[in-house]
Amino acid sequence: MEPPATALVVEPSPAETVSLVSVLSDMGFQVTVSDNFRDARARLMSAPALLVTELRLGEYNGLHLVFRAKSVRSDMAAIIRTQIADPLLQLEAERMGATFVMKTTPPDELRAAVARTLMRRTDSFEPIRPPFERRRHERRSESHGNMPERRVSERRVDIGKIIREGSV
Repeated sequence: MEPPATALVVEPSPAETVSLVSVLSDMGFQVTVSDNFRDARARLMSAPALLVTELRLGEYNGLHLVFRAKSVRSDMAAIIRTQIADPLLQLEAERMGATFVMKTTPPDELRAAVARTLMRRTDSFEPIRPPFERRRHERRSESHGNMPERRVSERRVDIGKIIREGSV
């Protein structure tokens, strides 16, 4: 049995930390938590599959952490979360290959942001922006005339499987 993929959450707020750990654990991650830049920098040496960091980390910021993370593991998925929308910092995060997510983003959108960030091709420079979840309904409703459902199999990807396989 393969070990679960790892995620490093860097968040000074305990309430935000609990919320993030819950979402990521439900997605199958083994989560490590840090509340400051220095500790997080040391924990990056274990090369987690995913880094989720607050933008503001005292005298440093999440961009510094993403830069260090990419030097440890260039394919590390990174998400920067913040309360304040800042287009310049968002652009800088996207240039580094990170996804910029507002803290007000609901859990289902956060899960979609994590999934899309993990599945991004390493040679892709296209930013991942809201809406992160592009599917709005499970299946088409039968109200479109009398057309029966034509899909014979599920098209969704098993994100847990991708996370486990990507952490090897």
